[in-house]
Amino acid sequence: MKRLLKNMGLLFFAQLCGYLIPILEIPVLARALGVQEYGKVVLIQSVALLTSLLVEYGFSLSGSRQIAIARDERGALARIFGEVLSAKLMIFFVVSMVGVIVFLVQGSVFYDRELVFMGFLYFLAFGFSPFWFFQGLEKITVVVVVEVTLRFVGLFLLYVFIRGEQDAVLALGIMAGFGLLNTLVGNVMCVSKVGRFYLSFVGGLHQIKLGFHVFVYKSSSNILMSAGPSLVGATSGHIAVASYVPAEKIIRGFVGFVNPILIGLYPYLNRQFQFSQGNTMRLSWMIVVGMFVAGVVAAGLIFFIGDFLILKVLGAGFMVASDILKTFVWIIPFRLANQALGLCMLIPMGRDKVTSFLMMSSSIMSMLLAAIMSVWYGVDGVVMGFVIAEICLFFALFTVVFEGKNKYQNKEGV
Repeated sequence: MKRLLKNMGLLFFAQLCGYLIPILEIPVLARALGVQEYGKVVLIQSVALLTSLLVEYGFSLSGSRQIAIARDERGALARIFGEVLSAKLMIFFVVSMVGVIVFLVQGSVFYDRELVFMGFLYFLAFGFSPFWFFQGLEKITVVVVVEVTLRFVGLFLLYVFIRGEQDAVLALGIMAGFGLLNTLVGNVMCVSKVGRFYLSFVGGLHQIKLGFHVFVYKSSSNILMSAGPSLVGATSGHIAVASYVPAEKIIRGFVGFVNPILIGLYPYLNRQFQFSQGNTMRLSWMIVVGMFVAGVVAAGLIFFIGDFLILKVLGAGFMVASDILKTFVWIIPFRLANQALGLCMLIPMGRDKVTSFLMMSSSIMSMLLAAIMSVWYGVDGVVMGFVIAEICLFFALFTVVFEGKNKYQNKEGV
């Protein structure tokens, strides 16, 4: 229990810094680079983050679960680390080939090669992060300290060296460079822990197959949020991205801030469902309702102070982001409730396949709705499409919970 609380505290700290640093980056970059160059930087940054999620693949759950079981067996740790790294390299190769083709066809028309290269480094940094390994070992103190320290150093250098629109490549290079350094340090620590390991094509395929449903569940919402700037850029141009991103970062940061609670409760609820389904269901419902209520309160607060925040932090030139934020905030209560329904109820009930299917369907629906509505409403249409799809997902997951509960009760009655 002590280790659980310590890790939850560290995850809170890391999540808080992961929320604050991107928020602090906004005024530093937006004021220095201007709307046009800032829009280019955040668009490439969002594409790099989106593709890195494909390489990460959800190993933070499927891989860390294996590490947790085998944490006292060095041979098993080496095998798992080698297989996961093999899987990431295989996914990386496919994603990179697609990216090269897209860039050769049209990417060079819109952006400098230097900016795209920095985006590629950003992609490497997040795609090959070994945080999943230390999360499974329940030894995250050092990696959290290193990550937070490097991110604050990077923020300081952005403040010192980024002075005008000519510094766009340097800005993305600083963010990508420190992210890549953090990933290299983490992987060196992994190798020192496991010793000799081997890459395996068969093992990589095994890990991809093993983590598929977890990947679909975990990554669907992340991919959706990360794809937002790319979609806005494709439908409305990179200047519109500069107005969308500040609102998107606020929403993503707040939603991600509750993850340590849900991840910390996840193993406990899995065990409890095996012994007392009724009591665990009541506790899980309390968590879901609590998340929804907290989301409503947060959305209302952000709605009323959004104008003030945007004006004071970014300036009058970004006030259009305030209107976007006032619509976007209503995704918060439904996103929090949906995460709680998945991690605290459906997956512990053994409904992971249907949950992952609904999450992926919701992501596809979100993108389609956002693209269609952007034709009439521009950036506001993209945001409205995301909110509507999230509400629909909430009712779908709600229905599956009751179906799963009834099936469980019928099974118990036999």
